[in-house]
Amino acid sequence: MFFNIKKKLMSKAIAKRNSQHPFDYQYAENFSLEGINDPWINNSYYFSAHDEKMSVFLRLGRRVNAEETWFAVYLDGKLYSLKQEFFPPGQSPIKVDKVDENWSISYQGVLNEKDEILFQARFVAKQNPIDFTCNMPAERMATGIANEKWDKNFFEQLQNVSGQCHYEQEGVLEGTFSLNGKTVEFQLPCVRDHSFGRRDWNYMNNHLWLMVVAPTRQFNYSLVSYPVMSVLEVGHYRNEDGVHYMLQSDLDFTMINKGTIPQELSLNVTLDNRKTIPVGAKVLAGVTYHFQDGQYILHENIAEFAVDGKVCRGILEIGFNRDQNRFFNQRNLNSIRR
Repeated sequence: MFFNIKKKLMSKAIAKRNSQHPFDYQYAENFSLEGINDPWINNSYYFSAHDEKMSVFLRLGRRVNAEETWFAVYLDGKLYSLKQEFFPPGQSPIKVDKVDENWSISYQGVLNEKDEILFQARFVAKQNPIDFTCNMPAERMATGIANEKWDKNFFEQLQNVSGQCHYEQEGVLEGTFSLNGKTVEFQLPCVRDHSFGRRDWNYMNNHLWLMVVAPTRQFNYSLVSYPVMSVLEVGHYRNEDGVHYMLQSDLDFTMINKGTIPQELSLNVTLDNRKTIPVGAKVLAGVTYHFQDGQYILHENIAEFAVDGKVCRGILEIGFNRDQNRFFNQRNLNSIRR
């Protein structure tokens, strides 16, 4: 009974806050680190593009003291990836710039420590952006909050999870790359993810992100555990009927509570149109990244998915705090209301 009352109260409060502070797309698009001296402030650009033949993912996480850098191409069953994870400010080999309403991306360097690549592409948006605060049903955040014990300290600590702006947008990544002298042209369905604000990787206990993209559909499931909130789940699905937001999932948390990469996952997701869709994932290849001197380990995996009966490709990203005692705050996973 108390859970339902807490959830109802928080749903109303969150919905009111979101209506009073709507997502400002233009401000978000133009955010920069100019004038910022705080190394905890992150400005992260991520692109993930896939079809049945190849996959590309890359990330440029700008901070005033370093640039977190990912770049990987999966082609003909082989993964090519950048091994160096950090560069001094302004020295990442990935260049990301907004040109009119599109995004220009380039990379020139070595993958797998021996394979030369010259990559040039642009991202062209095809769908409206989705903000992970304002667009998600208020009851999803309210559910996570209602699962916790409320006191003054809880609400003070809750501010630690509200300092990020995070949104994504579907489009097409088109361009060419030359890999060891072989030129490949591509035009891939792509998701662009932009987040900015304070990010302390060590504040996360563990997380899971499933993302699928194809010309006719896109799926997202995001789960994160924090010291202040043991579980927060959000998601959405776009198909020919439009975008629908996740109300609930039945993912078995024990599958992602082991500190290892699950090679296969399955879940059912109930959407706001009351339709339930099955989702399955199988890992193909991946890269492991290390943040804040290994305090947080993130595994970025290319995966094959079956979403509502359709085979697509995308990302299975999973991460764990170095302290395994922090996974889900050691909660009894069966006791968590969803």
